[in-house]
Amino acid sequence: MQKSESMTRISSIDIGSNAIRQLIVEIDAFGAWTVLKKHREPIRLGDDVFIYNNIMEPTQKRLVLAFKRMARLNKKFKVDKSIVLATSAFRDAQNKKAILTQIKQTSGLKIEVISGQKEADLIRMAVQNSICVGNEHCLLIDIGGGSVELTHMQHSKIFFSKSFKWGMVRTLTEALQQSRNPTLILKDKLKKANASLPKRAFDLAIGTGGNLDAIGKLKLTLLKKGPNTLITLAELKLIYKKFLKTKPADRIKKLDLKPDRVDVIEPALFLTLFLMKKYKIKRIKIPGVGLKEGAIFSAVR
Repeated sequence: MQKSESMTRISSIDIGSNAIRQLIVEIDAFGAWTVLKKHREPIRLGDDVFIYNNIMEPTQKRLVLAFKRMARLNKKFKVDKSIVLATSAFRDAQNKKAILTQIKQTSGLKIEVISGQKEADLIRMAVQNSICVGNEHCLLIDIGGGSVELTHMQHSKIFFSKSFKWGMVRTLTEALQQSRNPTLILKDKLKKANASLPKRAFDLAIGTGGNLDAIGKLKLTLLKKGPNTLITLAELKLIYKKFLKTKPADRIKKLDLKPDRVDVIEPALFLTLFLMKKYKIKRIKIPGVGLKEGAIFSAVR
């Protein structure tokens, strides 16, 4: 693909606990973006790590092939800089060092395993660069597969930011091991963490990550109205109610959900609704950005 000398192309890869997502953008001299390619690899690392504390051999093989594909995309789009960030599942994997080395040798891509705090910081950066965060006190909620990041922000001020091991894949794994309902697992975690959570009400919530994007999509399919970038508390309650009434066997086809999203979306709905009720939040914005966009903003600032 032809590229102007004044343009920079960046590939940003987010290795989550539920899936791996790649974003390739072209950035002009003024910092404006054009999205060239979005790519997703449905590899659920959390299924291995949250049970065995390791990434198992079959998954390792799938990872190597996936990163070869993403490296080919980088070459096809003449990428100048590649950023590859791994989050909760890789943080917890005891055998990550050997796998990181293997992926570097086979694809040329170097993975950085980041802390939960850095993950929260980059997500916040993506939000602040994508939507106007005014004088309202906002609760930024990022619901991932392995962790949940909560941030209290107002303008550019950060009053609270913390990563919790409440991710949806992690919660489902614990529920399976304990033969319990995932929502009960989340209730226990929230109760235990209550002393370390913010104590004030919030004017607005901002939701990021694949689960929140999927909840926005559910507004379109279940309520038959938009926009999917803003959901009121009343709408979220109705979405949750309608989702629970939809038979599990019908959720992929009727609700147009990815197969690896169907099981995690229910606890994600519960958690989002719980937080909005707890903090008396009447609406949540879903800007459709997250870690991979934050990594690009960080690289070009």
